[in-house]
Amino acid sequence: MNEEKIDLLYQQIAVIIVETIPETWSKVYLYGEVVEGSQTAYFYYYPDRSDKPVYSHEITELFSVIEQEYTEKWNRLVDLIQELWRAFEDNGQETWTNFTMFFDKAGKFKIDFNYDDLSNVDSHERKTIWKYEHLGIIPKSNSGKKQLEKYLSTRE
Repeated sequence: MNEEKIDLLYQQIAVIIVETIPETWSKVYLYGEVVEGSQTAYFYYYPDRSDKPVYSHEITELFSVIEQEYTEKWNRLVDLIQELWRAFEDNGQETWTNFTMFFDKAGKFKIDFNYDDLSNVDSHERKTIWKYEHLGIIPKSNSGKKQLEKYLSTRE
């Protein structure tokens, strides 16, 4: 496997995220997904000295960031995630369906790949569970709470 290419893609993904964040930050959690005919990405970051994460797709609402500039960076992020997926495929490795990348400004880095079949899993439910597992966020909506309760009951 071409580890250098993979490492470069990790770096490029982190750089585009850092370029997207309009304030000083302490840590970032990225969710990336590539499945047949679809891909997505979003991240949450923690502003310096804050324990409340900011959702990437709310940046243009919270800051004076031009929507088109944000969209161009987000599209670049999704392209890099697809390129990462293809690098795994090109090297004959089992292709993942999604991953979580964590990094902080001190240089700590971690990535966890998931290989589950997502074809029958609701994307909203997946996001609700991911936010709970990685950020400790409990949903506010009744449907989100029910999804999380169902998920937690299967883990016990």
